[in-house]
Amino acid sequence: MTQRTPLYDLDLAALANFLQELGEPAFRARQVWQWLYQHYAASFAEMTSLPQGLRDKLAAVAVLDRARPVAEERSSDGQTTKVLFALPDGKLIETVRMDYDRRRTLCISSQAGCAMGCVFCATGQMGFLR
Repeated sequence: MTQRTPLYDLDLAALANFLQELGEPAFRARQVWQWLYQHYAASFAEMTSLPQGLRDKLAAVAVLDRARPVAEERSSDGQTTKVLFALPDGKLIETVRMDYDRRRTLCISSQAGCAMGCVFCATGQMGFLR
């Protein structure tokens, strides 16, 4: 079975190339992009401004996988909230929000694992994976 292309891995230029390889006109890239990042479509069926043939084609050759939350933990003092996300390949990333008197800090993992090694962060404890 052929691996399907994860559309969220493509920037706009790569998406345009991908769609052109499917025989679609260049303007379709902007339409699909809007469905992904403005309408947050969870399926190709939701992309109703696209022709049915294109939606069917995309469903056969692409995926809309995203990170999904799997756990949330709040500290006893209420100042820290951690959310663990699973990536489509099963790797985990973590986001931590820390509330201080005059500011808020948000640590967002954009990779699987982290080389920083922060003791309070599950992602940092994994070491750097990718």
